[in-house]
Amino acid sequence: MSMYSIIISNLKYLIPLFTTFIFTIITITPIMPIGYESLAPLLGVISMAFWIIHRPDIMGWFFVIIIGFFSDVFYGSILGSGILASITIRIVITKLLYKLEPINIYHSILYISTSIIIWLFVSLFIKFLLNIEFFSLYNFFFQALISIIISPVVIFFQLYLLKKISS
Repeated sequence: MSMYSIIISNLKYLIPLFTTFIFTIITITPIMPIGYESLAPLLGVISMAFWIIHRPDIMGWFFVIIIGFFSDVFYGSILGSGILASITIRIVITKLLYKLEPINIYHSILYISTSIIIWLFVSLFIKFLLNIEFFSLYNFFFQALISIIISPVVIFFQLYLLKKISS
C-alpha cells in the first residue's frame, strides 16, 4: 500500500474538522449588513454539533478542543470560552444520545438548537463574569434564532457528506 493511498483512505476522518473550519470561516466573513455583524449564524457550532451527533467516533475530544480554540481566535472572543462551550456541548450531546437511540432530522435539530443555546450561554456567562464589554441580550437571542433557522441547510449539506463518507 502506497503512502498516497494511506493518506486518501484516512482523509475521511478529517472531513468533520475541515467542514467545521470552513463553516466557521464563512461565519466571520462580512455577509451580514453593516451593524448586524453580531447576529451572524453560528455555522461552525452547528457543524461541530452535527458531527458529534452523527459520528462521535470521528469528532473526538481533541477535535472539539481544536475547534473551540480556533473559534475563539476567529470570533475574537475570550480565549477559552469556545473550548469550554465545545466541551460542554460534547458532554451534553453524548449524555443525551445514550438516552435517545434513534437519530433522525428532528433529533438533530433539537440537539443542534441545544448546542447553540449552550454556546451562547457560555459566552454570555463569561462576558458577564469578566464584565469586559457591554452586551445586549437581544443580540444573543436573535443570533440563536437565526442560527436555529439556518441549521437545517447545514444539516442537509452535512448529511450528504456523511453519506459520501459512509459509502
